[in-house]
Amino acid sequence: MATVATQLSLENQLHERFRYSGLDRENLSDLINIAVSLRNKYGISPVGAVAQGAPVPDRIVVRYVIEGTTLNKLANILLDTPRLSCFAAVPHGMPHPGKFEISITLGG
Repeated sequence: MATVATQLSLENQLHERFRYSGLDRENLSDLINIAVSLRNKYGISPVGAVAQGAPVPDRIVVRYVIEGTTLNKLANILLDTPRLSCFAAVPHGMPHPGKFEISITLGG
C-alpha cells in the first residue's frame, strides 16, 4: 500500500519543506524547478535540502549521494545549470568508497 509521502512529487515535497522558510515565493518556485529538472533530466534524486541566507534566506542547498562514475558527467551538466552558486563534492567514505556526497547551492 502506498503512503501519502510516496505519492507526492518531488516538487510538492520541496514546496512543503520550504513553506515556512522565509524564501520569496517566486524565487522559491524557480529554485525548486531547477532542482526538479535535475532529477527529471538526469535521474539524480536529492537526499536532503535546506534553505540558506541571513538575515533572509535567498538560496537552497540540495544534497545528493551519487556514484563516482556519475560525478564527471554531473560536473559538466552543472556548468549549464542556471543560478548555480556553489558545488561541493566530498567522498562518502567507508563502507561506500565509490560514492560521493554532492552539495549544490542554487540562488543567492
